[in-house]
Amino acid sequence: MPAILSRRSAIGLLAMSFVAACGRSASATATLFVGDQRGGSRVVLQGAGRLRDVPYEIIWSQFPNAAPLLEALNAGAIDSGIGGDSAFIFAAGTDAKIKAIGAQATRGMGPVVLVRRDSRIRSLAELAGHKVATPRGSVSHNHVLAVLEAYDQPYDVVNFAFLSPSDGRAALQSGAVDAWAIWDPNAAMAEQEGARILPGKQDLAPGYALMFGRDGAIRDKRTLLQDYHDRLYAGWEWSAKNPDAYVELMHKDTGLALDILRITQSRADRFPVKIDDALIAQQQATADRYLRAGVIDRKLDVRRLFDTSFS
Repeated sequence: MPAILSRRSAIGLLAMSFVAACGRSASATATLFVGDQRGGSRVVLQGAGRLRDVPYEIIWSQFPNAAPLLEALNAGAIDSGIGGDSAFIFAAGTDAKIKAIGAQATRGMGPVVLVRRDSRIRSLAELAGHKVATPRGSVSHNHVLAVLEAYDQPYDVVNFAFLSPSDGRAALQSGAVDAWAIWDPNAAMAEQEGARILPGKQDLAPGYALMFGRDGAIRDKRTLLQDYHDRLYAGWEWSAKNPDAYVELMHKDTGLALDILRITQSRADRFPVKIDDALIAQQQATADRYLRAGVIDRKLDVRRLFDTSFS
């Protein structure tokens, strides 16, 4: 779950990581450079005891969300990382040199749309004519587009303000936007501050966290990536079976309040899955939606974006 960092901080981190990557020598083949988010891969690996006896070095870089992590992957600054499926499809529309090599499914409450307590908007069917903040190309952006489709409304009836999670939260609080499309734990925190989740047609685009590998790492560090893939799957399995212990570790790693994390945990189940035809078909649906909405400018065959050989 992402911590809140400024865009300037994210770009600075990316730049530092890229300089480090450029300085690697041939002897660095026993090192895996991994991008992570607060409460992400390192937490589940630690909980599952899968950071012990790793036969190579893992160098971690922290990112606030999927977009800068995917940028770092594409730049060659890191070898692997995790992020949302919708953000991946958006990045793929810009010719990113990345493959998805693993997946974690989310079942339960996905992204939502929130409004202020005093808002006259009462349901998702009433978004037309309003300004909605969300990160561009994110799972929440995809959610709003799917909602508009479900209510037979054109995409341009909503005025999108493409903002980072922290900026979207501030924009909702200040009244600069009418609604905020976002995921937990951001949604749970906004509710505690008085925001309302809009009811209506929900869960229209099943969500996945994807494990990525840059093309060069898949080619040159295959053995390391396979081992890390298997360890991460074990970590995901551990977190699914040990929700209370997972929440405690999340609290220590993110600094988020335990009650917020418990709400988040109670609203959705997350578990590892194989990359199969059904998952790929759902990603194709997202790519086609993004094309119709003008989020990407070309038709994508998403099957080429997935490498199923790590399963």
